[in-house]
Amino acid sequence: MVIEIELKYSLLKSRELATSEQIQAKVSQLFSEHELLFVHQEQQLSNHYFDTENLALRKNKIALRTRGTKRLGEDKQFEQTIKTSGSVIGGLHQRPEYNVDIDDAKPILDLFSKSIWQAGTDVNQLQQQIVELFTTNFTRHTWLVSLTNAQVEVAFDYGEIACQASANKPCIYELELELVSGDAQALFELTKILFSQLPLRPGLLTKAARGYALYHQSISSTELVETKCVTETPVEQLSLSMINLPTDSNLNCAFNHGIEFSLTQLQYSVDSYVEKPSLSKLSKISELLALLRHGFWLFSELLTDEQKALRSEISYFIRTIHWVDNAHYIQLLTSKQSSYQKAASVNQELIIKLQLTQNRYPSESQVLALLHSERFNNLLLSLLILLLERNRANTKESPSDPSLVDFAVQQLTNGTQVLNNELVKLTQPLGCSSTKLYLTAHSSLIRALLTTSWFSGLFAELESEQVKKFSMPWLDIKQGISELQSLNLLQEQLVHLPTPEIKLSNWLTSKSENLIIALDQSSAKALTMKPYWP
Repeated sequence: MVIEIELKYSLLKSRELATSEQIQAKVSQLFSEHELLFVHQEQQLSNHYFDTENLALRKNKIALRTRGTKRLGEDKQFEQTIKTSGSVIGGLHQRPEYNVDIDDAKPILDLFSKSIWQAGTDVNQLQQQIVELFTTNFTRHTWLVSLTNAQVEVAFDYGEIACQASANKPCIYELELELVSGDAQALFELTKILFSQLPLRPGLLTKAARGYALYHQSISSTELVETKCVTETPVEQLSLSMINLPTDSNLNCAFNHGIEFSLTQLQYSVDSYVEKPSLSKLSKISELLALLRHGFWLFSELLTDEQKALRSEISYFIRTIHWVDNAHYIQLLTSKQSSYQKAASVNQELIIKLQLTQNRYPSESQVLALLHSERFNNLLLSLLILLLERNRANTKESPSDPSLVDFAVQQLTNGTQVLNNELVKLTQPLGCSSTKLYLTAHSSLIRALLTTSWFSGLFAELESEQVKKFSMPWLDIKQGISELQSLNLLQEQLVHLPTPEIKLSNWLTSKSENLIIALDQSSAKALTMKPYWP
C-alpha cells in the first residue's frame, strides 16, 4: 500500500493553449526556464472501472480499476488498483492505493491483500458479481521533476470518459501533480510555477467520480429529462449556505472546518459556472467568497498577521465581481418573463439602454479568465496551505478561550442586535427616506446572515423549521432590498429618455411604495422573532 498525495487541476482551453501539443510544449518550457531537471514521457492509458450492479464497492468507498499502459517501443502492461477512502481539501487528494500487476484488463480480486476487505467479505463471490461500468481512455504526458528536496511527477491527461449506455463522453483535460518522494511543500512550489502560464482550477472530482456520475446518468432516463428541463431563473432564491460545525469543536477547529467547507463549496460553484456560465452562479461564487472572508473576521483573534492578509485578498475578488448584482438586476428587468415588463409597457428605448449597460459588464470569457487566473489560483492554494498548516499544528484550546457555543451565542446576538437597531430606525425615519435607510441596512443584514450561516448548526438542525422561520424575514428583506435596487436602476434610466414617461414613472413610484410596505412588514416580523440559540 502507498498513500497517494496529489494535486488535481482542470485546464481551461484557450486560444493560446488549444491543443495538447501546445500544453506539452508550455509545461516543458516552464520547467526549463526555471532550470528544473525533468524526464518527459508519453503513454496511452486505457482504464476500466468495475463494481457490482448495486454498487457495493462504491458504497464502501472503494474504487476498483484495471489499467493498460502502452509506452512507445514497449508491450502493453496491465495493473489493477484499489483506492480506498481518503481526504480531499481544495484539490489536494490523499488516499491509500493498492496496486498489483496482472496479465490483462480483467481484475483478479484474490491478488489483493485480504486486509483491504471488510471482515466477512466473500472475495470469490464479489469476483463473480463485478461488472465493468465505464472506461477512461487518454494520452498522458508525464514530467518527472527533480527538486532540491523532492521528486514530483506532473501529468497532463487528455482524452474522454465513456459508458456503454451513454452517448455522452465527457472530456478529460487536466493536470495532476503527485509527490513521488520528499517534502510535500515541493508540490506547492511546482504548482505556483504552472499557475504563472496555465489557466487552471482545482479539481475536486476524480476521473472515477466523474465516471460514476456518467454511469448514473446513463441508467436514469428520469434524471436526464429533469436535467434538460432545468432552466435558470434570474430571480434570487431565498436560501443560505449553512456550515455544519461539530458541537464539540474548539474555536480553532471550528474555523478550520468552516473555511474547508466554504472553500470546497466555492470550488464546486466555480466548476458549475465553467460548465454553464450564468449570473446566478457567479452570484453564488460571490456569496461563498463573502462567507470565507466572514470567517476571517469572526475568528480574527486566532490568526497571525500573515493569515489575516488572506482576508484582503478575498476582498479583492469580491470587489472585482461586485458588478454581478447590478448585472443580475438588469437581467431581471429585461427578461421576457419579468414582472416589470408584464406590469407596465416598459419603453423599448429604455430596454435597449439597459441591455447596453449590461454589455458594459465583463463577458463570460473574461470571468472565466479571472477564475483561472494566477492570482485567483494562488489565493485558493494559500487557503489550502493555511488549512494544512493549522490541521497539522492541531492547536489546543486555551483555558482562557470561550467555548465554541458561548462564542457563537455572542456573535449571533451581536449581529442580530446591530441589525435590529437598523430596523428600528426604519420605524422612526428622522428626515431620511425609507429607501435610503433600507439600502444602508443592507451591509448589517449581510453580516448577520453570514454569521447565521457559520453558527446556526450548533443550535438547530440546518434544515429545521426553527432556523427557516427565524431567517425567513431577514431573507425577505434581503430580497426586497434587491428589488428596490432594481427599481432604482430603472428610475435612473428614465431621465435618459427623450420624452417624459409619466405612466412608467407613476408605476415605478407605486411599485416602490408597495415594496416599502412589504419590507416594513418583514422588518416588523423580524423584530418579533425570538432567537433559537440560548
